[in-house]
Amino acid sequence: MKTMKVLVSLLILAGAYQAHAQNILQNIQTSAAIDITAPFDFEHSEENKLDIRSAELLFFGPLDPTFDATLNFAAHNEDGEFKAEVHEAYLSSSKLIPSSRFKIGKFFLGVGRLNQFHQHDWAFISAPRVQAEFLGDEGVADSGAEFSTLLPMDSYWDITVGVTNGYSFGEHSETPAEKPRVPTHYIHPVNFIDFGDSGALQWGANYLGRTDAHGVQTQLYGLDFVFKKMEGKILNFLLQSEIWYRNQSASGLATSEDLGAYVYPQFSLTEQLFAGLRIDLFTELARKSEADGSKQDNFNYGLVPTLTYKHSEFTLFRVAYGYDVQTYQGESDTVHQKIELQLVSILGAHPAHSF
Repeated sequence: MKTMKVLVSLLILAGAYQAHAQNILQNIQTSAAIDITAPFDFEHSEENKLDIRSAELLFFGPLDPTFDATLNFAAHNEDGEFKAEVHEAYLSSSKLIPSSRFKIGKFFLGVGRLNQFHQHDWAFISAPRVQAEFLGDEGVADSGAEFSTLLPMDSYWDITVGVTNGYSFGEHSETPAEKPRVPTHYIHPVNFIDFGDSGALQWGANYLGRTDAHGVQTQLYGLDFVFKKMEGKILNFLLQSEIWYRNQSASGLATSEDLGAYVYPQFSLTEQLFAGLRIDLFTELARKSEADGSKQDNFNYGLVPTLTYKHSEFTLFRVAYGYDVQTYQGESDTVHQKIELQLVSILGAHPAHSF
């Protein structure tokens, strides 16, 4: 009789566990994204071909009333070879600590603007030079922990701090992972201002630091700005900008200092057609002339007019023309031009982004 009670109890527990597992699976949502690009480079025609820049498969949803989980697989074209990897995989919660949220695992670091979005969610096709130089073409993803909290103030202030492994800086580092002397650490305070019918502004300050295995210390300081004016669900006007300064130093090596920015205003022409112009700026503050070692003034600027057609919230077509000029004191200017085409397709319930 006692054995029968034990068996019945086990069956009840197994049934309850199965029902709980099925409930979790029902709550899990899936999404996929296909990002197809076709560059037409005026100077490097060997790179002119239509290709799948990335294909992503995303699973996300609640594990229980307290914790959520996100798992993102991505395949990228790297030098003509398609490589798949775990893009993001983290546990998160916004319910465990009042007015706070955290994530643990692998994720894109919560700094700047572009770094927190996947490429297919950007307002333009390719990365500005400052993003590519400082944080990579896609952004920095790493494994660690990130904590954000909303300060108890009348004005909106949200503070994000994080520490990640820092074995490699970026999600596609080609160098072998080595233990850093100081892991990657960052802070990103954000302020939000609502102007009512006139729009809303979100701006933030950034600091990121790390010291790699060879003693090279990197410090990034930045500001990011996003202004939006909506009419219903239509984005009538967007102004997005980031400004970054980088200082790199190491014992026995000259200190390098770089400063860069981009500004991107975008206007709606119709409910589905949007026009924007990205202005890119970049300079190497500590550049030396190869001839005599004196300081060499330099300035890189680019203009990227962009036209976006959103057929629906799941499909968009985009075309951009890039005009980039690099100037060095005492040298002839270098001009680089290209046209880019992009098709983005979203399959399933893509998670919403904050502002």
